[in-house]
Amino acid sequence: MNLADTLVYADIGQLHQLASACGITCNIHSKHELVQGLHNRLTSSGFCQGLHDQLTWEEKRFLLPLLFEKRKEYSREALLSRARKAFKEEIRHGEHEKLLDRVLDGGWLFRIRKSYAFVYTMPDDLRRKWREIFVKEVCEAAYGNYTRPNAYRDDTYAMAHDVQQLIKYVQTNHVPLSKEGVMYRKQQQKLMEFMAVREELIDGKEWRFGYGRRFRDYPDRLALIYDFAYHQQWLQEREEALILTEAGAKQALTLEQEQEKSAERLMAYWLLSYKKAIPAIESLWMLLACVCDEDWREEASLIRALRNWVRPFYYDIEEEVIRRRLLSMMVYLGVLRRGIHMPDVPVYSLTKWGKSLLNKTQNRK
Repeated sequence: MNLADTLVYADIGQLHQLASACGITCNIHSKHELVQGLHNRLTSSGFCQGLHDQLTWEEKRFLLPLLFEKRKEYSREALLSRARKAFKEEIRHGEHEKLLDRVLDGGWLFRIRKSYAFVYTMPDDLRRKWREIFVKEVCEAAYGNYTRPNAYRDDTYAMAHDVQQLIKYVQTNHVPLSKEGVMYRKQQQKLMEFMAVREELIDGKEWRFGYGRRFRDYPDRLALIYDFAYHQQWLQEREEALILTEAGAKQALTLEQEQEKSAERLMAYWLLSYKKAIPAIESLWMLLACVCDEDWREEASLIRALRNWVRPFYYDIEEEVIRRRLLSMMVYLGVLRRGIHMPDVPVYSLTKWGKSLLNKTQNRK
């Protein structure tokens, strides 16, 4: 629903409160006048920008997922759970409830009655307007646009290609596993020879968890590829070896023309695997894609612009979450391309496929 329809169905108590907060003078006993006055005020660009300028970082982190995700309606309990996650540190009792109340008082979310219960929703037209304001804020913070570098990496469909390489490697080789069910380093090194992107094997010195089933055992990119293939039931870990399932054998015959579909499934699996560590990941990747849509953006400026939008995850501080878990993985997945400007300045831009994926995702909302 757009704002006009939402206001008609919204809780009258919230409408009265909003009218008072916005300084609207009208006949409060006339819902038509109340709705018309609120609609004019809430859709004015100056009002929206002014409200945005007063937001705290907790409020911004709470609101960001609502602007990008598919879901349209929420229960109060679901919103309170999200409000807790918007704080970077432990909160005092009732702090998350106050945050939600401030959002309702500001006219971001509306409470409407549906099937004898209240649900909360954000009007579609307001969502689009606020999304533009949030993207503009990050674009302005990520200053220093660059021209196209002389050389850059575009890994579009490369990960989908390497899923096939993993499957074919298991199909044509005996792949022994350790007692922990992990490929030995020698096997990993041989496998890397067939990959479009080769990674350094992990050395066991880094504390690794939270980003997938086998994330602790394999490099970042390979871990996602392996977990995806295992999740699709194309691979099976026997006591002593990794084997290909019947479904995996069928997947080995997949034609190269189907790589785009596989790339989309990999993207969805990445979001699922990293969501526990980065709750707002679905919104963050789209925010990043919007910011990198027209220009090349410097890595350091992106990190500065986004560091307050993310939470640390155990040993991953905000900078590491942005650099390794978002930017690097979006390059691996083919959503962003990465180049180098002299002297040794990493820059990022949206790939053609990334733009297509972003448009497709936003059009479903």
